[in-house]
Amino acid sequence: MHEYSITCSIIKILNDLIRKHKIKKIKKINFDLSPLAHIEPQSVEFYYNFLTKSSKVLKDASLKFRKDKIKIECSICGKSFKSENIVSNCVYCSGNKLRIINSDDIKIMSIET
Repeated sequence: MHEYSITCSIIKILNDLIRKHKIKKIKKINFDLSPLAHIEPQSVEFYYNFLTKSSKVLKDASLKFRKDKIKIECSICGKSFKSENIVSNCVYCSGNKLRIINSDDIKIMSIET
């Protein structure tokens, strides 16, 4: 059910952009999803379609989701890297003091008008 509130936030951001840039129609919205997020793209799409059915600007936009990689930083060597999975050792120095540095569950990467 948290997809509903996420979708409401997305629509608020889009409406702010529409007003600011006087956008007439949004055709496509590209998202990055964190691999650690528990977000179902189908649910976001369902709520988006339901919540925008009366909006001429947002209605019928296609939503595209791309899974991002996990961004990790090593506290020992200071380097950061991306991984598809959580790892226990740094790929550069094999250190084991790592922290995940990407925190956004979902990001709007671009919109096509």
